[in-house]
Amino acid sequence: MVDPPSPISPPRRRTAVALTVVVALLLALGAGVVATRRGTGGGPMPPAAPDTRPPRPTPDTPAGDQPAAVETLKAQVAAIRGLAWKRPLAVNIVSEDELARRVREFNLEEQEKNRERIAGDEATLKLLDLIPERTDYAQTLDELLAGGVLGYYDDETKELVVGGDPAGDLAPATRSVIVHELTHALTDQHFDFGPPTTALDDANRTEELAGYLALIEGDAELVSDLWQQRHLSGREQAAALFGQIGGNPLAALRAPLYLLEALRFPYEEGTDFVRHRYEAGGFAAVDAAYRRPPSSTEHILHPELYDAGPPSDPPAVSDLATATGCGAVDAGVLGEFDMAKVLREHVTTARAERAAAGWNGDSFGVVRCGSTLGLADRWRTDTASDAAELVQALGEWSRGWSSSTRAPDAEGRFSGPSGAGRIVRSGSRVDLVLAGDAATADRVASALPAG
Repeated sequence: MVDPPSPISPPRRRTAVALTVVVALLLALGAGVVATRRGTGGGPMPPAAPDTRPPRPTPDTPAGDQPAAVETLKAQVAAIRGLAWKRPLAVNIVSEDELARRVREFNLEEQEKNRERIAGDEATLKLLDLIPERTDYAQTLDELLAGGVLGYYDDETKELVVGGDPAGDLAPATRSVIVHELTHALTDQHFDFGPPTTALDDANRTEELAGYLALIEGDAELVSDLWQQRHLSGREQAAALFGQIGGNPLAALRAPLYLLEALRFPYEEGTDFVRHRYEAGGFAAVDAAYRRPPSSTEHILHPELYDAGPPSDPPAVSDLATATGCGAVDAGVLGEFDMAKVLREHVTTARAERAAAGWNGDSFGVVRCGSTLGLADRWRTDTASDAAELVQALGEWSRGWSSSTRAPDAEGRFSGPSGAGRIVRSGSRVDLVLAGDAATADRVASALPAG
């Protein structure tokens, strides 16, 4: 199965729903939210890669004959994707209430199983100013998904379930959801993406997982878009779009922007990545990406860097809890996407994206010293000038983060009513330390290895 990033740190963490899920468009956003078992996202359907084939009408299917309609969709997806079905696949259409019950049950099970992980992610996101202190992180995702799930594919049980009328005709919106999920099932039969994504999740290799999930979701989004172009009239395409409006718009309005953007990441940026491959070499080039999955959000944001070759090499960071004598809270990789969103909180979006684009690997740790949190992130850039760009952006960002009017001093220290920290550059390496107070910041900074 492919999990959606929970509200935790979406591109970094995948805990909530344990399924491949398609979630209704959130009208308040004007964007769709789609989730898979290890990635959640969505957004307005981007334009598909050019289709040089003439439009083909959807074969006639007797009204109400759902099995025949599903077989037609399976044939259409296989033709578009250029892959044959290897095994039978049951598609179950259940009531919306039954679908919501199943998804909520899965979600609660995953949250209970990952309670400690979710708490660590929540603390990290709040320390980074990505979500407000008042945010109840797991509850926020629950509210975003409540009543909005349209269907899912489970890559462990090989079950595909879609909400709709169990006995009536398949509406354009329902068929579109089925096509998206059929693409997951078809590519799973050929590339068996469940075990590797589960292994990445279990190993907390969240940046690699985010890249892989964006490939999986971008593939399904592109196929769905091509299918709509070839098999739906303009009126039916509009019906498919508006038929997926639902969910909880008030929850979307209340949710932190970062969570909404992170939920959409695998679908919007993932589709751009897959389209880049498709336009360069058709679906054969997309197939090749499953054999060497993108290993970072950088690869998704900059497909040319994926094409260029080897993945990044995250710098080593000591066991921060052992080195400081404090309690471990969280650890992992921020990656380009998250760092850009962190910086964007207190500098312009353009500057944040430019500063984060020099990413060549990072590692972070979060500890709790008494009642105070401390974070250290060691960031490696492509060049020394990239490091200088990041330090300048972080210097400006630090004033907003700490609620201070003073820039970092000559040794990179900064402090204010909201916290204290340090920014240290050595060649192409940048260390960022954050804490609730100056004493904890110094304690964490001193625990970082030299070199």
